Amino acid sequence: MTISDTTTDATSMALHEIADQLEASLNRRVVIRRFGPPGIVGPQSPTLLSVPVQDDGDAVALIVIDLGAGSPLTASEFEAVDAAAALVRITLRRDPGSSRADRESVLRDLLDVDDSVRRDAYSRALRQRWVQREAGTVVRAVLIDSAVTDVDRIAFGRHLAHLRPVPAHFITLEGGVVMLVGQPSDIDLADILLQEAARRGMRILGIGSASPQRGATDLRSAADEAAIAASLAAALPQFHPSVDASDLGVWRLLASASANPDALRIISPAADVLYSQTDDTQRLTVETYLDVGANVVSACRILFVHRTTLYYRLERMPPIVKDALDDGVKRSTLHLALKLIRLWESTGRL
Repeated sequence: MTISDTTTDATSMALHEIADQLEASLNRRVVIRRFGPPGIVGPQSPTLLSVPVQDDGDAVALIVIDLGAGSPLTASEFEAVDAAAALVRITLRRDPGSSRADRESVLRDLLDVDDSVRRDAYSRALRQRWVQREAGTVVRAVLIDSAVTDVDRIAFGRHLAHLRPVPAHFITLEGGVVMLVGQPSDIDLADILLQEAARRGMRILGIGSASPQRGATDLRSAADEAAIAASLAAALPQFHPSVDASDLGVWRLLASASANPDALRIISPAADVLYSQTDDTQRLTVETYLDVGANVVSACRILFVHRTTLYYRLERMPPIVKDALDDGVKRSTLHLALKLIRLWESTGRL
């Protein structure tokens, strides 16, 4: 016996998409349908595995997997089924932010779009000691290669709750980013996350972390900062593979700037001139020179050039660049603008 297409609820494209993703993870035929009237059960067959999805004690859907003549599901495949069930619950839930007090619901509500829901969930999580205040809690954002399905991302995130000695609990999936919450760790948790992902054939692009600020009433800001840190960890080699938001420095300011080359021409005409040249030698020379605080010896060492060569390059800069280097405010603006260009290039915005 095989799964009939008629078992699929044709009115719910979201359930179709979840089923498709689970099929890709299991390499088996999968159908997901909502539960009908009481008493209706899933198809009965030795080759079919029916997994009821429950929400708040009520069965809301059925995941049917065609095992065929294949081997039983492995532990990692059951994790994928569990992740699909979590997605189904989210899809079918009609009263998000309700009074549900189970851990999964409370953690998910920590990043709900409704301010009051987030605050209530945070208060509950604090009372249950699932999170701590301020630096006692770390929100981690894990940016994963776009080729990975949501089901596999969630399965990965939920699996991390079993890490020891420091578990990382799955909150939700936002824009393809796996959001986790846990405690600070003396061990290199980033290495563990990378190893776990590699074991599943997944590629992590970047990991960002942040803690709630003093007096914070929810985790929204910390999650946003962690996501920005993850994107910078993915884009900039000096932060790869993992960086905390507190270590971003001026890059945090630059990350908030919109990619607008027209504005760049107004803010720092000197940077725009250097960017527009086909040869990057002058741009690299100026950026390195400013990176080391105009220290000629350090700049020569990094650029692998003689002092005379560096002076020659600086002397032959376009007049607008030389003018910026001679003016304190313009020089600082030029330096930041060059870093902004580098960030835009690294993230594909230029």
